[in-house]
Amino acid sequence: MDNRPPRHAGPRPRSGLGYRSMLTGALLLAAVFGGALVLDDPRVKQLLDVRIGPGNARQEDGERTAPSHDTPSGRAQPGVDTPPPGYEEADAPLGTPDPPAVGSNAYRFLAVNGDGSPVGYSPCRPLHYVVNSGLAPAGAEHLVTEAIATISAATGIEFVYDGTTHEQPSPQRPPYQPDAYGERWAPLLIAWTTPEVAPQLKGKVIGTGGSTHFSYADGPKTFVTGGLDLDAPQIANELTNPDGHLYARAVILHELSHVMGLDHVEDPRQLMYPEIGLPEGLADGDLNGLYELSKAQCRKDL
Repeated sequence: MDNRPPRHAGPRPRSGLGYRSMLTGALLLAAVFGGALVLDDPRVKQLLDVRIGPGNARQEDGERTAPSHDTPSGRAQPGVDTPPPGYEEADAPLGTPDPPAVGSNAYRFLAVNGDGSPVGYSPCRPLHYVVNSGLAPAGAEHLVTEAIATISAATGIEFVYDGTTHEQPSPQRPPYQPDAYGERWAPLLIAWTTPEVAPQLKGKVIGTGGSTHFSYADGPKTFVTGGLDLDAPQIANELTNPDGHLYARAVILHELSHVMGLDHVEDPRQLMYPEIGLPEGLADGDLNGLYELSKAQCRKDL
């Protein structure tokens, strides 16, 4: 049953921002998730911001702390489950996006470094991705590739499709899975799924997206992998509407922008506004925010 407001009632509301935390062994990581699309707006913020370094790592917006360890020579401690550093890392960015034609400051970032620079992916290595497409609605296959092409053009990030996977989404997804993906950070997982498999999609949530960042002590953070979960039944229902493919594509593009590092904004003209109005794609603020994310530093140490 479709419980959405009728089309004349205005834009489809979209959810509030949610953060989920991840901690793997002695390696201190933080998973930053945003953009659960839902008809309500429960603003949940539980960002676990932890680093490798002396003393206790701190948690922002919370009380729990976790122990951490010194990391000599920019490398993780022996026994920490991380890949060898520098996999596919080039000396310069692989792509250079054109500056947006119109300037705008109508953007926000999910996470920033101590110097205020946004946390993003290294532009000097490709971002591999896999798709769990078992439940993908008929006719939806091109929606993901179109959205990725748009994000790649806006950020200069080179995406590499590694094929399909049976991996299921999980808020505790290990960022390093050598048995499944080799000696590298796990690829971005895009999963067509259901609320039964991905509880974060329960209720009227239609999708979630975010990334996991890594840092040494108080050094800069960089995203190393991420996940995008799409409610296959809801999107299948959306695609039955005359303009459903436009809204479905907007949902995927919005969530991929969260994966890249964009937060929600208050400007209703932007795609990162928490409601879908006219699904016309990335607006000036979105493009300027993604362009700023393209300036992230190369990370041969990761």
